[in-house]
Amino acid sequence: MKYITIVAKDFEEAVRKAREQYGPALRIHSRRDVQGRGGFLWLGRRTHVELTCYLADTVTVETPSAEVKQEPQKDPQQEAPKEVESTPTEEPNEQISVEVAEEQQDSSETELQIAHEMLIGHAMELLRQNDFSSTFSGEIEELLRESLHDYGSDAPSMEEFELMLVDRIVSLVDIDHATQLSPPRIFVLLGPTGIGKTTTIAKIAALYGLQKEPEFRKRVRMITIDSFRAGAYEQLAAFGSSLQIPVDRVTNEEEFYRTLQESTENDLLLVDTIGKSPRDTDLAVKMKTLLSVPNREESGFFLALSGAMKTEDVRKAIDQYMSFDVQSLIVTKMDETETIGNILSVSHERSMPILFFTDGQRVPKDIHKASASSMLGLLRGFSLDFQNLWVNQFTGGLPVTEPDQG
Repeated sequence: MKYITIVAKDFEEAVRKAREQYGPALRIHSRRDVQGRGGFLWLGRRTHVELTCYLADTVTVETPSAEVKQEPQKDPQQEAPKEVESTPTEEPNEQISVEVAEEQQDSSETELQIAHEMLIGHAMELLRQNDFSSTFSGEIEELLRESLHDYGSDAPSMEEFELMLVDRIVSLVDIDHATQLSPPRIFVLLGPTGIGKTTTIAKIAALYGLQKEPEFRKRVRMITIDSFRAGAYEQLAAFGSSLQIPVDRVTNEEEFYRTLQESTENDLLLVDTIGKSPRDTDLAVKMKTLLSVPNREESGFFLALSGAMKTEDVRKAIDQYMSFDVQSLIVTKMDETETIGNILSVSHERSMPILFFTDGQRVPKDIHKASASSMLGLLRGFSLDFQNLWVNQFTGGLPVTEPDQG
């Protein structure tokens, strides 16, 4: 059996070249996608396809003329008219033509199915590399199969398919654009111990309080109700001093109420909370009591979670804080993980939008409003270079070294 290698820029061109050169007898044995650097400023990757094919055995068909030669000679007076003699020679050729057409159609359908399955397998591997949950991946696979079915008789190129994949990922994850544009006056940040809430509060304060344009700048105040962790107030006060934003500490309901009454001129009050443990019921009760003081109509509750957390830990943390009517998520410490699929998966499963991503210690540079481009910039393993899509959405501010996180 003769094997042939066809090289082209994509699968469709390779199949077309193979058919033009070798005809319908050619069969595809295997496919290999080869990647190399290329694209604009060499930031992307270019791929070409190598098809290994073989030629099917040629089917020989006996001609009608051979069968006529074997028949005995007949009387000329009994010979049939000439127009009848041509009839037996036409039917086998027509039958052969139909069979070849059907064989080509079956072969094309099989090749398209193989191409689709290879693309689906590629998508599932990318989702696995990015730590997406099996539930999320299953939904993506169903959406991709529907899109491939609607694509037509040709398979998309690898770049087109990857764009299709990221479009489906982004479509399943909600972003809290409303809060980004207009945060509630009392912004309460919740989260487990060590998640980086205090630093995140300072970043949000700088994000809204240091805007250059007066019409976008807010009069910000920071408040901590964490009187249990050593150095909690001192850490926030150090950030406040650097950013020239006032900071208050409250230890009970009366102090909290009085501070709120004295802050009527502030547009944004950022509240840093106790990093409670699910086993510490006393702290949970204390925080619940303190957070009942603000007016709920002008308050919003937001949950900070680390991007380095395991998927099941993310689910548990969300469940532990759901009694506060959490509005959306802030994903911290993205510089300490290689994947984002765990957070995006649970965000979709729990119908919990994403508000911000943070990825470092600089205030306020290392905070980014959640967006399609910021999510794409966190994906790994794609042949397309999504890193360049993630542009810092705030470039001003003071570089402040982060103290111990709370």
